[in-house]
Amino acid sequence: MPKLSNVLSLWCLLAVAMLGCSSSATGAAGRRDAYAMATCTDTVTCCIQRNPGMPEACGLTAGEAASHMAGVKMAMEAADNASAESDDSHNAALPEWKRRCIRNYGDCQDDGWTGSCYDCLRYCEGQQEWPTDQCFRPKKKRVR
Repeated sequence: MPKLSNVLSLWCLLAVAMLGCSSSATGAAGRRDAYAMATCTDTVTCCIQRNPGMPEACGLTAGEAASHMAGVKMAMEAADNASAESDDSHNAALPEWKRRCIRNYGDCQDDGWTGSCYDCLRYCEGQQEWPTDQCFRPKKKRVR
């Protein structure tokens, strides 16, 4: 019967190895799912993040999943940019006239104002007022 005990020992060893692999795989998947849940914004996004490379698990084609994730990324970036633009609390120690100069300079750069934004900023720093005759929002075209 020595052969039977060797076979039985081998099966026990194999069963222990399988349980060990199974538990570590589950642990890794659990961490991945926890991360996906922490960073997702809606149920479709959560599903896509939990099933990377398998959009069909979420009822989507690869193109639909990519399009959805690109839209989510753009929305998150827009939200980050909007909050960064409106928050100038990092300039709270500056005088109000200088904060206005900095805000106008940012608007001038971002919105394509007429005039040299940098020159107008320097003027504003010296005169404590924005030169509205030199740097201003572009005039809107009339539609007939």
